[in-house]
This record gives sequence, structure tokens and C-alpha cells, in this order.
Amino acid sequence: MYRKDRRDFLSLWFYVFLGGVILGILLMNLGSEYLVTEEGVFSVSEINRLKYLEINGGNFFSYVLKKRLKDMIVLILLSTTILGNTIIYGSLIWHGMLAGMAMTAALIRFGIKGMLFIVVSIFPHQFLLFPAMIMLLVWCGNSCQKQLYLTEKKRGQYAHRIISLAGIGLIVFVGCILESYVNPILVSDILKIF
Repeated sequence: MYRKDRRDFLSLWFYVFLGGVILGILLMNLGSEYLVTEEGVFSVSEINRLKYLEINGGNFFSYVLKKRLKDMIVLILLSTTILGNTIIYGSLIWHGMLAGMAMTAALIRFGIKGMLFIVVSIFPHQFLLFPAMIMLLVWCGNSCQKQLYLTEKKRGQYAHRIISLAGIGLIVFVGCILESYVNPILVSDILKIF
């Protein structure tokens, strides 16, 4: 993608993601009587279980890494099909909805403390994983575009794309380490005020 095209795509993607967030907020508010009940999202028993949960970092890392890599591979493979752009937009909406629903549920359940919980629960790993996701979507968008218009012919471009993908994979790997070993400590500490 050219620089201007990339900026336009990123702006559009931001609005699509924001639309997903708004949709998630609406869905959570509409279904709050079912979803934010005593046994629903962020229930007291769930929070108490998280407070005292002992997490095996190695096992958790293995689980998180497999999940993130599986999601990456599926996104990469689907981006090479005719549904590539649809998958990219669907991914943005889905992640936006999840973010909107989580924020709304935490706010309904715990008020301001709920927002603090959300901030801590995404720190520090999402500061790597979120940009990696955007880079991966740009990479996938390029793949889809190249499949549709068959513009990639030089061998050097393939090498550059593979190196870019390896870089994204490395960022995800480090993000998974932070998610597995650092984030559980922070979440456990913050839950002590609940």
C-alpha cells in the first residue's frame, strides 16, 4: 500500500473498530439483565476466583502463544482468498465488540474500579499485541490486494513480506510472554481492592 492509501485504510479501520466498540456497548447494555447477573460476566465469584488463582506461567504461555499464532495463521490464510477484505473488516468489528462489551460490563458491575480493572487487564501485553494486530491487518490487506490485482512480481518483495511477517510474529511472541508472566501478577494485585 502507498503511504496515503495506508493512512486512508487505517482511518477507515479505526472507524470500523469504533463501530464495533459502540455495537458491543449497545449489546451489553441491551442484554445487561442477562449478562451482568450474579453468575454473569465479572461475577463476584469469578473475581474472587481470579484473586487467589495460582497461574502456571509456562502452561499459560503455551496456551496464549498457541491461540495467538492460530488466530494469526487463520487470518493470514483467509486474507489470500477472495473473502480477505471481508475477513479483515469482520476481525475489526469482532475485536471492537469484545472491547466494548468488556468495558461496559466492568463499568456496570464495578463502576470506576471496573475501568481500572480493564486498564490493568490489558497492560502491558496489549501495548505490543494491538499494534501487532494492526500491522498484521495491513500485511493481510496487502496480501488481499496483491491477490486481487496481481501486482507483486519481484522476488525481493516476497522476502520483504516474509521478514515483515516474522517481525510481527516476534512482537506477538514478546506480547505473549508479557501476557503470561507479567499481566497475571498485575491483575491479581488490582483485584485485591475489589
